[in-house]
Amino acid sequence: MNAFKRGIAGFTLIAMALALFGCSGSTGNGTNSGVPAAQSGQAGKAPEAQTRKIKDAKGEVEIPGRPLRIVDISGSTEELLVLGYQPIATGNTEMGNPKELTPILKQQLNADTIKTGWFQTEVSVEAIASANPDLILAGSTQDKIYDQLSKIAPTVRVPYGFNAFRERFAFVAGALDKTKEMEVWMKAYDEQAKQLHEKITAITKDETFAVIEATAKEIRIYSKTGVADMIFRDMQLPQAPGTPEPDPWGGKVTSLEGLSNLNPDHLILMADSDNNVLQESKLWSGLKAVKNGRVYRMTSKQNYNEAFYALGKKALLEQLGSDIVQKAH
Repeated sequence: MNAFKRGIAGFTLIAMALALFGCSGSTGNGTNSGVPAAQSGQAGKAPEAQTRKIKDAKGEVEIPGRPLRIVDISGSTEELLVLGYQPIATGNTEMGNPKELTPILKQQLNADTIKTGWFQTEVSVEAIASANPDLILAGSTQDKIYDQLSKIAPTVRVPYGFNAFRERFAFVAGALDKTKEMEVWMKAYDEQAKQLHEKITAITKDETFAVIEATAKEIRIYSKTGVADMIFRDMQLPQAPGTPEPDPWGGKVTSLEGLSNLNPDHLILMADSDNNVLQESKLWSGLKAVKNGRVYRMTSKQNYNEAFYALGKKALLEQLGSDIVQKAH
């Protein structure tokens, strides 16, 4: 009988030890079990390191190993979404209306995402502070308020502007230890651009292209950045001879006479209305692209809201590629 009691006691002790081990294993594995779904897309993942040190435009900065509350005012919000993060505040608003998100981001970001104001102009430090971030991505426009931002949360000064898409994307991905994810996305994007190049040039051969913006006061011919990068760098379509060397924004203001010397076979026209200096001129109807129905229209707003960022570039690549194929037949 004593042996039986000792056996029961031993079994009870083992059962209690197993129960205690199970309880401790559910909370002691380093996960943030008490944290709600991470707004930057990293919930349920144990951080590989508490912090990481990276080099940015200001020098060296220590950032969270797995940030959960990112404020982006560097123009990289769409790239963050591609990398699996959901920023809690963004400066990727409408260029002409800093209180509104761009159309693509209205669909992609949470409804309660804080809008800081357009990242290329002055943003609201108060709005950023109210977001209680654990990481801030800032651009060159925020250099004047960098010290204020750094007091709110670790601040990475991204060294590339929004018109250097590939470099900016690579830097942000590297800073967040997401280079592989970035490379996978870029490979798919470049493959799509290559396929469009082959489909278009099978029809257009060596016919030339130009990217022009027309406003009520002037004409700009673009050879770099935004839509021009997509046409000439990504899809590698032939650039019309006589395209001027660009200013830092990627385009050059020109006269109507200068445009007549260009006269491309295909014309990507950025204009927010028909009330512009180009379409009101006699030159317009005489352009080769206009005569042959090879004009592909989009708005200037669409260019600035989409052509400089990952999700917008992909959508616009598909739109322009489809338009060119349909009209070039």
